Amino acid sequence: MRENTILALDCSLRLTGVAVGRGGTILACESLDLGRRQAAELPLVAERALSAAGLGFADVGLVAVAGGPGYFTGIRVGVAYAVALAYGLGVRVVPVSSLEMLAASHPSPSGQEVLAVVYAGRGFVYAASFGAGTEGLPQGEYGGGALRAWVGEHPGAVAVSDDPDRAASAAGLDFPILEVRPDVARAAELAWLRRASAVPPAEVRASYCRAPQGTV
Repeated sequence: MRENTILALDCSLRLTGVAVGRGGTILACESLDLGRRQAAELPLVAERALSAAGLGFADVGLVAVAGGPGYFTGIRVGVAYAVALAYGLGVRVVPVSSLEMLAASHPSPSGQEVLAVVYAGRGFVYAASFGAGTEGLPQGEYGGGALRAWVGEHPGAVAVSDDPDRAASAAGLDFPILEVRPDVARAAELAWLRRASAVPPAEVRASYCRAPQGTV
């Protein structure tokens, strides 16, 4: 049964979350606001979630991680822990888009296009659309003008964010944005569906959607 057990991690948005699933069924899930304590407490949250599911780390057969885009430090914490854990357990990793996880956290009607928006700073947001639309917005960093134009062309889409006010203020967005609590259980479900595409821990890459600034 180990190969059917997945541990999903998310530190990329406002909350830190861990979910445990088996065969596509969520057994345990915990999400909380750890602030700057993510690096120290993420392993403890993972241990609690596994314990709540009646399992231990040795039972994990696959690790999933929300790899961005989102908040830089949180992405690094989550991806680093996922990679280290996968190495230690000898298992593979399924990276999941943080924006897709956020969109999936909204209980939209089947087929409705969902625009996930996350604060990026400096007048930009990270955004992507998911759903039945044939002209979906690719995951990337966008200014307000581009998103306003896209929303105008997709009147049936619903926009969601983990922090709507901050995202709207950053990019001057004037269309309605619903606040959605990121649900790491959705990351576990997405990863389970894509388990065949799992990669070795050495091949895991974070998705920052922004080029590094400056040189060292």
